[in-house]
Amino acid sequence: MTPEISTTLFLEGASCSGKTYLLKTVADKDVAIILKNWPANLNNPPTEFFLERDEDKLARAKAAPEQIKLVDRAYLATLTFYKVLEEQEGVSAEPVVKWYINELGQKLYKPDHYIFVDVPGDVTKQRAKDCGRTMHDNNMWLKFPERINFWYNQLLAIYEPATSVYRIDGTQAPKVVEEQFKDLLSDLRKGLVK
Repeated sequence: MTPEISTTLFLEGASCSGKTYLLKTVADKDVAIILKNWPANLNNPPTEFFLERDEDKLARAKAAPEQIKLVDRAYLATLTFYKVLEEQEGVSAEPVVKWYINELGQKLYKPDHYIFVDVPGDVTKQRAKDCGRTMHDNNMWLKFPERINFWYNQLLAIYEPATSVYRIDGTQAPKVVEEQFKDLLSDLRKGLVK
């Protein structure tokens, strides 16, 4: 009998892409769901707040006994956010890049796989409007979703070129997206995809 191999997955995507919905659909006992651990309506927290939260999420994932650790956004999202903030508002992303470089292999570790829920910027904005989500001035996710998608792909190519990436079309009906997500988790669990 082969021992179970622990697998870490980072679930990524823009705000209102359907990530939280997908995480709530997972009820498998061998999957640890590691959610963000801060309130939705934060207004201008310091950069260190997000860096510490990323470190905490990965520590919780590492400690989880489940075979699959499914993390709701990790350091790539933080790098992406700050690259867009730098581009749009002039706030330097350099401290976040240095943090990533210094902590990788220490408090941060690379995932086995990325799963992106892809949704175009116009859909993201409309979903946020439809659900009445508050858009703070510092919410790069909702203000500049096209730039978020651009920087996600740039940083993925720079920092994670060897990590496998799976993409789900988040514009489809929620049940279709859910089915594709669960099928992908099942295939990853069985080692059918790498």
